[in-house]
Amino acid sequence: MKKMFASFVAILALSSVAFAGDNYTLVVKAPASAKMGEKATTKVHFEGTNKFHLNQEYPTKLTIEAPAGVKVDKDKQLKADAVKFAEGGADFDIAFTASEPGKKSFKGELKFAICLEKEACKPVSEKVAFDVDVK
Repeated sequence: MKKMFASFVAILALSSVAFAGDNYTLVVKAPASAKMGEKATTKVHFEGTNKFHLNQEYPTKLTIEAPAGVKVDKDKQLKADAVKFAEGGADFDIAFTASEPGKKSFKGELKFAICLEKEACKPVSEKVAFDVDVK
């Protein structure tokens, strides 16, 4: 029972922000808190829905603007930087280290394209934002 409760608490510790378009979903999972001077990671996942899939040829790009007192390992990531990139979905990791405590608000933009079969493709530009409490 204690292990199950600990797992539940661990899940709650991650803050998630979900965005949804007509034919895609985008989920940003940031840690609720991070320790100053230690690397932390936010996960970004996106995928097509309603029979739509990610366009493999589109120049997908994730850009993140770090707040003051935070260094992002890579503020611009392309498809080649993704942890996973396939027609069924893609994942990016945003690794960062904070040098000062406090609430840190990150913002950025994800650009990708989704397609329905080979008929209709459309580019998507979605704002990305998340907060992390640095202790």
